[in-house]
Amino acid sequence: MNIRLAGGVVAAQWCAWVPGPAGPERADGADVRPGAPVVLGPEDAADDEVARAVAALRLLVADGGAVAAGAGVDLGAGFRSGRLEGARGDQRDAVLAALRAVGVRDAGRLGDRAAVMVALFGPSATKRVGAAAARAVEEGRWDALHLASAASDVLGPEQLERVLDLDAPQPVIFEGSPSALGEDLRRVLEAVPRPRRLDLVLDLWGRVVDGRIEEARRARRRATQSRRDRMADLIARRNHFADERVLQQLRSERPPDVSMGEVARWVPPDSYWHTVLCGLVLDALAATALLRTAVAVADHGVEEGLVRSAKLLDAVVHEARDDATVYDARRVPGLTGLPARPGAYVRDLLRQVGKPEDARLTGYVRPRLASARDYALATVRDIVETLDRLDTRVPEPALRGWAELRLEDWRRRAGYSGVRPPEEWEGIGPWAERMLGGEPLSARVAGAGGDAAAVEVIGDFLWYVDLIDALAQVHGHDRAQAEQGTGEPWYTHEVEPAPETGPGYESVTRAVSGTARLVAFGGAPPKGVRTWPALVDALLAGTAVTEVLTGEFKIPAPLAALDGAEVAGHRVRFARNARDLAEWGDYMGNCILVYADDGESGTSVLAGLYDSGGRMVANAELVPLKPATRGWNVAQFEGRFNQEGPPGLGEALRARVAAIPGAGRAEPEAGETPDGAVPPARPVRRGGRDRLLAEAGPALRERIRPDGAALGVLAVLAGTAPDAAAVRIRRTSVERLAADCARALDGRAADLAGVWDATEHRPLRDAVEALDPAVRARFDRLARLFGEPPLPKSLRRLVRLPVIADAYAVDLAARRVRRALGLLAVRDDPALARAVRRRTTEPLLCALAVHTTCARPEIALAPVSAPRGVAVPGFPASSLADEDGPWRRALSVAPEFGSGVGGFWDEIAEHGLRVPASWLPPGGWPALWSRAHR
Repeated sequence: MNIRLAGGVVAAQWCAWVPGPAGPERADGADVRPGAPVVLGPEDAADDEVARAVAALRLLVADGGAVAAGAGVDLGAGFRSGRLEGARGDQRDAVLAALRAVGVRDAGRLGDRAAVMVALFGPSATKRVGAAAARAVEEGRWDALHLASAASDVLGPEQLERVLDLDAPQPVIFEGSPSALGEDLRRVLEAVPRPRRLDLVLDLWGRVVDGRIEEARRARRRATQSRRDRMADLIARRNHFADERVLQQLRSERPPDVSMGEVARWVPPDSYWHTVLCGLVLDALAATALLRTAVAVADHGVEEGLVRSAKLLDAVVHEARDDATVYDARRVPGLTGLPARPGAYVRDLLRQVGKPEDARLTGYVRPRLASARDYALATVRDIVETLDRLDTRVPEPALRGWAELRLEDWRRRAGYSGVRPPEEWEGIGPWAERMLGGEPLSARVAGAGGDAAAVEVIGDFLWYVDLIDALAQVHGHDRAQAEQGTGEPWYTHEVEPAPETGPGYESVTRAVSGTARLVAFGGAPPKGVRTWPALVDALLAGTAVTEVLTGEFKIPAPLAALDGAEVAGHRVRFARNARDLAEWGDYMGNCILVYADDGESGTSVLAGLYDSGGRMVANAELVPLKPATRGWNVAQFEGRFNQEGPPGLGEALRARVAAIPGAGRAEPEAGETPDGAVPPARPVRRGGRDRLLAEAGPALRERIRPDGAALGVLAVLAGTAPDAAAVRIRRTSVERLAADCARALDGRAADLAGVWDATEHRPLRDAVEALDPAVRARFDRLARLFGEPPLPKSLRRLVRLPVIADAYAVDLAARRVRRALGLLAVRDDPALARAVRRRTTEPLLCALAVHTTCARPEIALAPVSAPRGVAVPGFPASSLADEDGPWRRALSVAPEFGSGVGGFWDEIAEHGLRVPASWLPPGGWPALWSRAHR
């Protein structure tokens, strides 16, 4: 018989067998899917020989996947592997997968070495290329071999040798086949001269390797901190310490027999508040030292990390020499064993500097560093709460006296961090204005000839932001980010990544595929570039790509002349894309990034105003008046942290913008007055977005019902307090959130059914659905609240309202957690598999099964139902065709896991319903289905 194999090969006079439930089956008599792996051998082969060959095929597929069978691997006794026609990819995919499966010693099973090299590299397969490939295989540098095979279409033999010599400490190619990567490389590089192609490939490899090294460094830094959230315990311990301090002050001023009335009337003197405030500064310095020491230990090891941090640790101890309470580590019955203040741990670590690294030193140092994050967060909380109540409790002279205390001794000993130079520090406007009211530190440093230590004072609050910078660094970021809003604590360690219009560098495959999409959009690769980012920038700058991508903001022609112009001694710059807004929001401490979609649509133009020193001092939103012929208006003008901008600048900008002509029209619109006539006064109408806020806002707030249990589950996943969990999850990447969910499930801090129930709680969605149908019909845009950001401007205003903002954050967090669970499912994560086997529910199991069926992940999947069948085995009975059954309901929920369900019925027709085999307990699917109904 003639058997059609992958690649158009016809195997004449051979017979094909596939593994069957009862043993080997002839491929021509079984219901075999296209591209299925098969055993090829003589038709008269003995049954026991066929059985051994099929067993060998099973092992090959288990190690290398179905694609490895296409390499024609020797299965013994004259049998070889193969794949039926309909398989994806080409021969190099099969050969590379088979090589990884059989290993170096058994590479001869793939056939002649020269033929293998030709399959991998095509005509470029010289002897030297083959030798370089053999070295790569022996040394396990599979990513280099993968990239070289993919690049063989665009690189010559000598260039391939350079690629095959590449090495990486961590994998840089996670997914995809060499053929798919090769197709993308050909699309990107075929227009680039051959000598330049290798430079680009090597540059891309280096950038991805650097990114992987950086990610590993961030992971080590995060690992220095305890996974256990001890904030609540530490706050209780610090509150007890504060109470003791109050009692000590009271006893020193009052006799022992003081009455309760006198205690109630007692007003803390200025000396008390001076002690409290200075103690908070010392706590901030100590927590900063702990965090930076944790970073040094993560980067350089315990012994060297302590040595590198010795100067900083010693500076903290010296600064606190007159504050004995900073070393108070006495235990309090019923409270945590952590000291109330971080200075005690700083003292302990300083005593260990210079000791050789061993298990004893590591066991002493790491537990003390593991609490650095908790001390930092507790200190930030105390600083904010204390400063919030200063206006009513502390006399203004006392407050200013504390704020004007110098930090010269501290800075001479500890220095500056380098990530936030004092000569560029403009301060935290709202706090500095209350306490100093003078010029910022940057101006004073310039006046002092660059000697920042001589002029810095506590009221500059650079020490406070140093603390949050150190907190950001231990979480893997370079420095803290200004809060995207106007509220304290003004800076956050949870840094939002800047928007990217081009491909990222998480892996070689993703970077190349993203760049290939830009070429497909019409970008023309330039001929002279040597680096991958330069190539991407050139593609993004192409006119055709710009028209396709929506990231570039529209600047209407009448305003173009204002870009770069000078207004009242300040330079005006317009935002060109969301990256500009992200950088502005980071520095200005406002939420200007949420206006990105308005900038893209051209409904508003976002501007930054810079002083003569090149520093941004204000942001403005410019909007067209109605009708458009009336010109433009400055809708918003705000300084840093949404404070007032420089005096007179706002008025000057408004006057300049008002003078810009509007868009002209050849014909007057209907109802418009003739030239020279004064139009009649029109009644003021409330805008649609105002009606939305006025009518829907209060109605939604009344119907929002928070669920404390759901927030508790989210808090476990986020590793933070319930009131901060939704925001933390929203700002966490899906990859990181998936890892957090896996840890929580594996440690049984949360069970899968409980996570499902918690993410079913959508307070804002439920509130919208509870609205009067007439209100929902009038404001149909409310449905967009259930999608992903960005939102229209009117809805952004709505979700910034109190109560609604919290509900919206919980809705978003719930969807992100489900997306993370979906990622664990397609990766066949063992933690999720164990959680499914322990406890699941019918809705959860159905949704996950639909998700894995539609996603078609390259993992071991176990069939649940027969192809083209709708009956699902197990008790109670269920059917995929039941309109009111659990499977139809799951179709509407499964997309939240990250899969499209459009091809669900195609998958059912071809393979049937499938789930990861790792989910099935003894007894298979019927046992799992039964557990879901207990």
